[in-house]
Amino acid sequence: MSTIEISIKYRDQNLGTFIDFMTAGDDYISKMVAITGLKRTQLLNVPMADLEKSVSAYVENLKADEKQFNKYITIDGVKYGFHPILKSITFGEWLDCIEFSKSYPNNIDRLMAVLYRPVTSEINDLYTIEEYDSNKNEHYAKQMRKVKLPLVNGCMLFFSTLTRDLLNNFPEYLEEEMNRLKRELEELQKEEQL
Repeated sequence: MSTIEISIKYRDQNLGTFIDFMTAGDDYISKMVAITGLKRTQLLNVPMADLEKSVSAYVENLKADEKQFNKYITIDGVKYGFHPILKSITFGEWLDCIEFSKSYPNNIDRLMAVLYRPVTSEINDLYTIEEYDSNKNEHYAKQMRKVKLPLVNGCMLFFSTLTRDLLNNFPEYLEEEMNRLKRELEELQKEEQL
């Protein structure tokens, strides 16, 4: 059998390999299929000690947990931008972000596809991204599987910080919204009385 060379360095790992590895089950063959992209039959003649050693080395290198946030990433020649104005996130985007973040690591690629979308225009440091369409999420999620883990971690750290901030400010926001709705209702009631 020929030699198989794979990089187990954290910065070389992409999101797809990570998801496949984490969801592969407990057997070494499934884990190696995830790491190498080879078929099960191609790995059946690999000595068990080599499989164990490779899987252990991969797991050990996952502990590096490097983080790098980039507002732009390029995949297959397409420039993707991180959501430029998170304060204007739509309800659909928000719902999908919450839903996809519930099933770690299975849907990280889909979460990334909400947060990073193709750049549609760019002037200096300002840019816009494609309008969110949940029907396109699966297509972009496949692209996001190619992103290197340090970039994914940088995005997830940013997202978790944002989520924490939103949860901390949510009661205040709800109170402001309730007061605004109450004022609007009072104005409508006054108009009806005239």
